[in-house]
Amino acid sequence: MASVLGLSGAAMGWMWNNGFAIEMIIPMCILLGCVLGALNGFLVAKLGLPSLAVTIGTLALFRGLAFVLLGDQAVSNFPRAYTSWVTGTVGGTSIPNLAIPLVVAAVVFAVILQATPLGRDIYATGASDTAARFAGIDGARLKFWLYVVCGAVAALAGVLWSLRYSSARADNGSGLELAVVAAVLLGGVSIFGGKGRLAGVLAAVVLLATLQNALRLEDISNEALTIVTGVLLIVAVLLPNLLKTVRASAQRRKLQNAS
Repeated sequence: MASVLGLSGAAMGWMWNNGFAIEMIIPMCILLGCVLGALNGFLVAKLGLPSLAVTIGTLALFRGLAFVLLGDQAVSNFPRAYTSWVTGTVGGTSIPNLAIPLVVAAVVFAVILQATPLGRDIYATGASDTAARFAGIDGARLKFWLYVVCGAVAALAGVLWSLRYSSARADNGSGLELAVVAAVLLGGVSIFGGKGRLAGVLAAVVLLATLQNALRLEDISNEALTIVTGVLLIVAVLLPNLLKTVRASAQRRKLQNAS
């Protein structure tokens, strides 16, 4: 979804350059994210195409469209009231204002996932699409709307990113995919689906952000940061499998000793 973020920011810059009001631009960018997410959802959920192939393909498509809109241009003259709020803090504290939409979204999605029938349907579909279908869950429709929601959230992130750095560029969020996947897996979400909690993902995001900021303070290059993120991603994939193997081995030894 980083390419949705980039295209949303590029669309924001293009509309601002063409005289659109910022109050109109923001909802239009979110609507654009919904459309882009719906395209992914249609290809995956309705046509049954592999999700990895589809998202890689649309990643290149959306990023290319972002460059079509803005090219190498950077738009930075957004209203000061908006950029000041995005870069400001809550009540003069050290808590950034951007924490407000993050906390609101986290609470809403956590409640949906953990305390509603919809959340149980999402987990069931992730664990086994076939079993969920036999349980009466329309997995295709559910996946479609999840893609739409993801697109909307990514587009909102694109708007906030552009305002935060006062720069709408076609390459905003480029390379962010690796960090997102690393945070999700480090947060305990199963790569095979059906497991994971939002609290774990948020903790992993804080951990990665803290680590990256600490490395930047030591003047570590972006290439080294990418290497560190890649290593963490590999660890996040290998560690659950290693733990599963260790538990299975311990269980077999226990059974052998009991017999």
